[in-house]
Amino acid sequence: MSIRFCFLTLLACCLVVPPQARASDAENPSCRKDPRVIAACYTVHGRLSNWNGNPTQRIWIIGTKRMLGLRVDTSLPKALEDKLGNFEDEVYGDFEFCPFTHQKPGIMQVGCVAAVSGYQIKTREQH
Repeated sequence: MSIRFCFLTLLACCLVVPPQARASDAENPSCRKDPRVIAACYTVHGRLSNWNGNPTQRIWIIGTKRMLGLRVDTSLPKALEDKLGNFEDEVYGDFEFCPFTHQKPGIMQVGCVAAVSGYQIKTREQH
């Protein structure tokens, strides 16, 4: 395969999927506009995964003992919507979290995810 062919193939892919479409897949504008948001949204580096209990979808903030809960009636950015269909998949990345509740020690803060960046999807190892 020639370098020219590789370059043209890459260029064609970029033209088929414009950068704006990819960027918008990582955004969830409805979260920021949700009337239940009570404070400024903030970004955390963590692991999003499914858990038993309520809320099912939670973000563990890496390096802490804190968990953020995602309300069942909210959506994720399109890039993540179909990635968490089971309990084996996890998403590591930077999440923009918009809170519906205040931070309180020992209590899970609840809200929604407005955006995700720098993410990787991994499958948990089965023991």
